[in-house]
Amino acid sequence: MLQIKLKEKINKCRNKITCNHLNWIQILSYLSKRFPFSVVSGIAIGFIAALFDLFVVKINSILASNILYIKIFPIVVAIVTGVFIIKDESIAGAGINYVLNNLKDAVPVKTLIKKFIISVLALSGEFIAGREGPSFFIGSTLSLYLSKFLKWSDIKKEEAALIGAGAFTSALLKAPLGGAIFALEIRYISDMEYESFPDVLVASIFSYLVYSHIRGARSLIQLQSGNIHWTIHIIPILMLMGTFISIVAYLFINLFHFSNCVINFSKPLFRPIIGTLLALPFIILLLSNDKMNLLSVSVNYKAFTIIAIQHAKLLTALLDVVLIMVITSFAIGSGISGGIILPSLVIGALLGNIMSSIFNVNLSLFVLSGMAAFLAAVAKTPLAAIVLVLELSQTDLIIPLTSSVIVSYILTYGINIYNSQKVCKIKL
Repeated sequence: MLQIKLKEKINKCRNKITCNHLNWIQILSYLSKRFPFSVVSGIAIGFIAALFDLFVVKINSILASNILYIKIFPIVVAIVTGVFIIKDESIAGAGINYVLNNLKDAVPVKTLIKKFIISVLALSGEFIAGREGPSFFIGSTLSLYLSKFLKWSDIKKEEAALIGAGAFTSALLKAPLGGAIFALEIRYISDMEYESFPDVLVASIFSYLVYSHIRGARSLIQLQSGNIHWTIHIIPILMLMGTFISIVAYLFINLFHFSNCVINFSKPLFRPIIGTLLALPFIILLLSNDKMNLLSVSVNYKAFTIIAIQHAKLLTALLDVVLIMVITSFAIGSGISGGIILPSLVIGALLGNIMSSIFNVNLSLFVLSGMAAFLAAVAKTPLAAIVLVLELSQTDLIIPLTSSVIVSYILTYGINIYNSQKVCKIKL
């Protein structure tokens, strides 16, 4: 009897040892194909992202020299966008929904060039548009071109699209880990593309390094981490802020979708023009008292530093939140090429500033927590939201950020800004 049991244990040990062996075929496949693909994609995308940013900054510097240019420019952008999307609606709006619905299909070069142009124009100022939408679209397309050249299968093409999307987003946001996680987390409401994580991260790191070498490695939010302090007693207030943010996020998401539905009744040519005309009075109102550089936040990100170190007047901050929600809903919802991350981060920062003033607590801490919480509520990417804000600010605030993020994420479950997100991941 003892011999039988001993043999059984020996057999179990043998099975464990034989089952746990290195898969050299997969390892060699990764090192010879996927890793080089990620490196090449990342380097190429880093150069193009740097060029993209250079155009945005140059155009914005021209606009800043004349107040008349600032008021007319949004209309020019709307007309150009309307003309471009007449025959190709895939380039309208943020671009993430289109990419998520067409991960295997690369758009024609002509379409990519059009998206590049209208994105540069939209991000040059006035619309408070985010960079992640265009970067997702452009980055995924560039990687798909390379995968098509290498004759990858459809399944691998999906991975290629995510690699490019993460790399371009990481470069423009100067957040390699956050950009990579965002690209993998955005496809699902409550899941993540874990299998592609090494590939996306490698591409994101190389893209970030190339971009930073060309455009500079300075942090987008300038804070002194020594001024950010917290205790366990502040967690309930952060959770309360998460509840407050979930309510505002609910209003923003519904306003965005309502604006998009109403404007879509018109022809493609007129959608961005109508949306911009509706948004223009709010842009001018914001411009008249823009002490935080909110209208240039997509260019230089200075607004985040100002919001994080200076208390804003309560009514002014609330008005700014409303104006940004309306401008974003009309502009991006009508087809202007820009993303939702940046407006979400700005709104979250302002709400954090408000909560800090009300409860007389650490300003920078609540601004950063508000940024992460609002992004998590809107985009349904809690992990990416936390990591992005940490990378943008170069601070160590995992627990405070998580406190507000979890609350806002849970209390807004069921609604999201990206219609193409899947509820769950199903493998056939």
